[in-house]
Amino acid sequence: MVRFVHDTATILDAAARLLASQGPAGVTMSGVIRESGAPSGSVYHRFADRPSLLAALWNRAIEHLHRDAYVLFDQDNPIESAAAITGHVVRWCRSSPLDAQVLLAGVHQFAPQSWPATARAERAAETAQWDAAIRGIVHSLRAETGLSTATIVLTIIDLPYAAVRRYLAADRPIPTELDVQVPTMVRTLLNSMPAAEEDTAAV
Repeated sequence: MVRFVHDTATILDAAARLLASQGPAGVTMSGVIRESGAPSGSVYHRFADRPSLLAALWNRAIEHLHRDAYVLFDQDNPIESAAAITGHVVRWCRSSPLDAQVLLAGVHQFAPQSWPATARAERAAETAQWDAAIRGIVHSLRAETGLSTATIVLTIIDLPYAAVRRYLAADRPIPTELDVQVPTMVRTLLNSMPAAEEDTAAV
C-alpha cells in the first residue's frame, strides 16, 4: 500500500504554487489542502490558521535565499563580493522559482502584522542579520568606489531582481546567460560610474 507523506515542505510547496498561479489571495487553507492533497488535519496540525501558513511561506523563502549568501559577503574585494551576491540571487531564483515568486510578491502581501509572535520574531531576526550584512558591504563599496549609497543599492539589490522579474512573471525559465551577465554588469557599474556628489539614501 502506498503511503503518502505530507510533510511541511510539501504543504508549503503547494502554497507557493497557488501563489504563483493565483497571487497571494489564492493562498488559503482550503486551497492548500486541495493543492497538496494532504488531509486537512495534517495541514492544520502544522499551521493553525492562514497567517501561520503565510508566515512560514515567507520565512522559508527568505531563509533559503540568504542561507548560502552570507559567506559571499566575506571576500576581500567588496566589488567581487557584490558580483558574487548578485550572481547568487539570479541562480537561486532559477533553481527556486516558486520561492522567488514569494519574495517578489513582497512581504506586505503576506500581512505580517497578523502573524504569530514567533514568526514575527523569526522574520525580525533574519531581517536584522541581512540588513547588517548589506550595510557592511555598502559601506565597503562606498569606501572602495566613492559611489553613493543610492547608486550602490540600485546596483547590488535592484539590478538582479529586475533581471529575473520578467521571466518569473511570465513563468519562463531564467536564462543561464544571466549568471554571467548580471555579475559582469555589477562589476562594470561599480568600477566605472562617476562618484555622486551627494548621498541622501539610507540603508
